[in-house]
Amino acid sequence: MKSSTDLAEFDAQRKAFAGHTTRVWNKTESALKGDPRFYNAKHVKRYKAARKDDALISYLAHLRDVDEHSHVDTTTTLPPGFVNISADGRVWARNPKITINGVTMDLPPPPGFKQKIVGAELRACPVTSRGKTYDVPTAHLGQDITAVTLVELAEFALAFYTGFIDGLASEGWDSE
Repeated sequence: MKSSTDLAEFDAQRKAFAGHTTRVWNKTESALKGDPRFYNAKHVKRYKAARKDDALISYLAHLRDVDEHSHVDTTTTLPPGFVNISADGRVWARNPKITINGVTMDLPPPPGFKQKIVGAELRACPVTSRGKTYDVPTAHLGQDITAVTLVELAEFALAFYTGFIDGLASEGWDSE
């Protein structure tokens, strides 16, 4: 996703990533199906619960389902333009504007802020799967997150599933 050259390629890679993370779980679960050591392992129970209860992991699983099984848009496109960046490097506003008496104007950056030109970007949208709406997550594993980009959300998911596989390996499960 990080190396995408345009939004269409980025979206295709985003969908592929979501599909692959779901397959990691499904194939692992399928390969160990029926083994009580797998289902009774504390490590597996924690991850299984997180797949249902964690806002980020649940959202990404349902995002993948909606992407694969419907024609609903799951992202929105932010237009190219400018972002205002604070002294500590945080983005505070994208294409800030103000309207006074019906006249809309671009806002210059506040004192101490810099402006940077940015390209168009895909952002996650709430998704509805089987009648339930899943908002873009603001928490992951009990911690607030400020991730706003799809790349940041994917990085959290990658760390989650890598932790799952690493935990299995550390508990002596065969990695083949």
